[in-house]
Amino acid sequence: MAAEARELLKPWASQETTRTFDKLFEKVGAHEGCGGLLRIAALDPTGSGQLTDADAEKFLAESSLLFEELIHFLNLAALVAALAFTVAVPLTVLNLDGLSTFDAIDSSLGGAQSPAWYKLWHGPRALHAMHWVGNILSALSIYASFKAIAMCFVMIPSYSFYLPDVESRLRFFMQDHEKIQNVWVYTYWSVGLLLLSLPFLAARISPVASTCALIPAVSAFSVFRYLLTERADPMANFQLDIARRLLADGGEVFRGEVVS
Repeated sequence: MAAEARELLKPWASQETTRTFDKLFEKVGAHEGCGGLLRIAALDPTGSGQLTDADAEKFLAESSLLFEELIHFLNLAALVAALAFTVAVPLTVLNLDGLSTFDAIDSSLGGAQSPAWYKLWHGPRALHAMHWVGNILSALSIYASFKAIAMCFVMIPSYSFYLPDVESRLRFFMQDHEKIQNVWVYTYWSVGLLLLSLPFLAARISPVASTCALIPAVSAFSVFRYLLTERADPMANFQLDIARRLLADGGEVFRGEVVS
């Protein structure tokens, strides 16, 4: 397993820098899969194939911790996706009843003195287009949340009681390391797509509600950009540095540290 992990890491570790959407980084499972591969590769950092009993025991203990951390991550992702699911489904269904369409001269919108663009907003073509977009985005949110929940429901028991011991879980992880990165993607966009749908779903309530709903919608992109540039890319490069030193020097990686 250690030799196989080293071979998987080599093409990616040959680069000077990396980024979150680097194809080679995705091949090693992105942040989630790469973290596991680094620990497995550290079992035999020199590639000699010679291990002491103490080395093996230490590695198995660290691997048990790896799966505890992995299951904690999957539990958290399932919880967030489930919350998005329970919000998106009622919003989508309630938006289909046709009772929420506003009146452009309603007193809450300024009455007869309402701005002209309120009345234009009430036009059937504009509302019809917004109705389509809002329902498509909310349906995609429901899909993403259900996909994340389903993946977690499969992965959690796989790394807990489906497989009987740490070694079998590690062997399964070697085959499954590329899939774990998708949990974060589906979980994030279950919430992000829900936020993006709000301005379009609120269009049938009032132009005021729809315009104000743009604020959380914009945050879906701004937060994603922050996570990508301030967190994800630097972390990917940090993992790359660990992998490069591990493969070049025969270092030993445990708890995120490299000891030459």
